[in-house]
Amino acid sequence: MQKKKKKKENQNKWEEKFSQVIGELLFVPSTPIWANMGKTDRPWQPGACFVLGLKDSLHSMYETLYNTAMIFKSGGGTGYNFSTIRPGGDLVRSTKGKASGVVELLKLYNASAEMVMQGGVRRGASMAILNIEHPEIMDFINSKLDGGLTNFNISVGITNSFMKALSEDAEWPLKFNGRVYDVVQALDLWNMIINAAHACGDPGIVFLDRLQQDNPVPEKVIDATNPCGEQPLSPGESCLLGSINFARMVDDDGTVNWDLIEDVVYTAIRFLDNLIDVAEYPLPFVEQETKATRKVGLGYTALHDALIKARLPYDSEEGRQFASRLAKSVQDAAHWASQELGEEKGVFPDWEKSVYFKSDEKRRNAATTTIAPTGSVTAMAGCEGYGIEPIFAIAYSKETNVAGSFEVFSPLFLDACKEYNIPREVLSEVAKKGTCQGIKGIPEDIARVFKGAQDIAPEDHILMQATIQNQVDNAVSKTINLPNTATVEDVGHCYYRAFELGLKGITVFRDGCKKGTITVGEKKQQENVTLKRGDILPRSDSAMGVTHRLDSGCGKIYLTVNYRPDNGEILETFITTGSDGGCLVYTEATSRLVSLAIRGGISVEKIIEQLQSTHSCPAYQMARGKGKKVSPGKSCASAIAKKLGEVKKQLASKCNGGRYVADLTKPVVRNNEGTRMFNCEICGLKMERAEGCFVCRNCGFSKC
Repeated sequence: MQKKKKKKENQNKWEEKFSQVIGELLFVPSTPIWANMGKTDRPWQPGACFVLGLKDSLHSMYETLYNTAMIFKSGGGTGYNFSTIRPGGDLVRSTKGKASGVVELLKLYNASAEMVMQGGVRRGASMAILNIEHPEIMDFINSKLDGGLTNFNISVGITNSFMKALSEDAEWPLKFNGRVYDVVQALDLWNMIINAAHACGDPGIVFLDRLQQDNPVPEKVIDATNPCGEQPLSPGESCLLGSINFARMVDDDGTVNWDLIEDVVYTAIRFLDNLIDVAEYPLPFVEQETKATRKVGLGYTALHDALIKARLPYDSEEGRQFASRLAKSVQDAAHWASQELGEEKGVFPDWEKSVYFKSDEKRRNAATTTIAPTGSVTAMAGCEGYGIEPIFAIAYSKETNVAGSFEVFSPLFLDACKEYNIPREVLSEVAKKGTCQGIKGIPEDIARVFKGAQDIAPEDHILMQATIQNQVDNAVSKTINLPNTATVEDVGHCYYRAFELGLKGITVFRDGCKKGTITVGEKKQQENVTLKRGDILPRSDSAMGVTHRLDSGCGKIYLTVNYRPDNGEILETFITTGSDGGCLVYTEATSRLVSLAIRGGISVEKIIEQLQSTHSCPAYQMARGKGKKVSPGKSCASAIAKKLGEVKKQLASKCNGGRYVADLTKPVVRNNEGTRMFNCEICGLKMERAEGCFVCRNCGFSKC
C-alpha cells in the first residue's frame, strides 16, 4: 500500500513538472504529440519520424506501401532507402517481364501520399534515398526537375569511397547485386547532382558512412532518415520529437540561465521516454524496433533569437561559439538524464549490442538529441528563428490569395530600433530593400546582428550546421539558403564543404528555383485593387504573440493572441488543446473563425460578446463541482472570451502608438499575374521553402 502511495505521489510530481515546462513554453512537444496523445478519438501515437525497409519483391513493395499509409494516418513521416530495388528494365524471373525500377516505384508511393493525410492534418511526407552506386542513380537525381514527386524529399546516399573517387577524378561503377551495369566518371555524377540541386533544390546529400559511424547499435545498419533528414533510423524504428525554447532561456541582456536549461532538458527527456511506453504504435514491428533502442529526439528552437538577445551575429565565430555552448549544455544534460533513467528504470533492450556496453555506461535511450525543422513548434512558442535557422529576413513581402502583398518586419528588429529611436523613413527603406544591411541610419551594432537568411553567406550557414552537429547524437535539419545568382559551382562548394566538415547530410535551396511565396526587397509592379465587401484584410506589417493557458472542463487550452506591436491591435488567434484532451476540432474551428472575423472587420468586442453568450458546458460545470481548477467562465468559449478581453486591455496599456511600422494607408494590392503558388492548407496564406519542405510562417503548418 505504501509503495502504491509513493508511486502515485511520484506520478503527480512529474505530471505537475511536465505541465509547467510545457505550459510555460520552455519545452514544446512535436505536432503528433499534441494531435494524438490523450485524445479519445484516435490512437495515442506520438512518433514523428519513421524509417521502413524495402525488399526487391512485389509483395514487399506493396506491404511497405500499406505500412506507410498506416504511419501517415497516425501522423508520422517516413523515410526509405530504395537501393534494394532492382533498376528499371531488369528481368523479373517470376513473370519474365521487366522491372519498373526505382523512379516508377517512387511515383507510386508519391501518388499514395496524396491520398493519405498525416494524422488528418497534412499530406504524407517522405524521404527517398538512393545510393550513389545504384544503376538508376542518374534518373533518380533528375526525377524532380519536372516538378513531380511533390510529397518526397530526395537525397543521394554518398559514401567515402565515392568522395575519394571524386577527388582523384576516377571512374565509378554503377552496380546492383554484384553486377556492374555501367562505369561513369565520378565527376560526371557529381556535376549531375549539383546541377539538379541548383535547378530545383533536390537532391540533397546524405553521407552514409557518417550515419553508420555514429550508429549507437552498429549491427542495425542505418542508411535512411526521416523526411527532413534530422533523424537517421534503422528499418522499423520510430522516434518522437520535442524542442527546448532557447528564447525563454536567454534574457534580453544575453545572460543564459544554464540551470534552467539543465532542468528543462532533464524533464523533457523523461517526458519523451515515458511516451515510448504509453504510445499506441501503428504497426507491431515498429513497436518492437522502437522499444528495442528507445531513441528520442530532443532538440531546440529559437537559436537565432538567443543570439540576437546576446547581440552576437549568426555569421561570426563568437556567435558560433555561443551556439556551441548552448548546444553542448543540452547534449550533456540529455545524456545525464538518460543515464539517470537507465539506473532508475533500466537500459534499452539492445544496450548489450550498443557502443555503451563496453564502457558499462547505463543509458535508457540509444540516442537523445536531434535538431528538427520545428515549424509548428516555433509558431506555438512565439519565436522567430526556426530550429537553428536564422530568421528568414528582417523585412519581407508576404502574398495572400485575397488581399495581395503586405510587408512584415521582424519584431526583434523593431524592438532594437525602438532602443535606438530609428526614424520611420529609415524603416521604410528597410522594408523596400528587405534588409537593414547598407541602409543609412541603421547603426552598425544593429546591422551586424540583424541578418536574415539571405544576408548570411552560404559558408556561414554550413559552419553553423557543423558547429551544432558536433553536439548532437542524431543529425541536423537545416537549409543552406543561396541567392538567386548562386552558380552551380556554389552548390558544389556547399556540398563538398559539408563532407569536409563532417556533416551527416545537407540541403540547399537557391532563391527562385521554384515558384516562391516570399519576396525579399522590391516587388514587381502590381495592379492596385480596393477591397470590397466580403474581402479579408491581411495581417499587419509586423506581429507579436502572447500565449495563455486556460483550464477547461476537459483539460488545458492554449490561447495565442497575435497583435501589432505598435498599437496593440489584435490580429488573430491560435487555439489548441493540451495533451489531456478537449474538443480539438471545435477549438481549431473557433480559432479560425475568430481570426477570420477580425480580418473581416468585426470588432474584438463583438466577437467577445458572441463567445460569452454561448450556453454552459456540462463538462465545465462538472469539473468545477468536483473542485477542479477551471478558468473563469461557463464554457471553453466564454473562458476564451474572458481571456481575450483581458489581453485586449493589457495590450491597450502596453503599446504606445505607431512610430515603427510601415504606412498602412497604402492601397491593398493583389497579385494578378495568375502564377500558381503554394497555399497553406490550414490558414490559406502563402508558404515558403525551408528545411526541404514548404512552411507557413503564419501558422507553422508544413508540407514536404
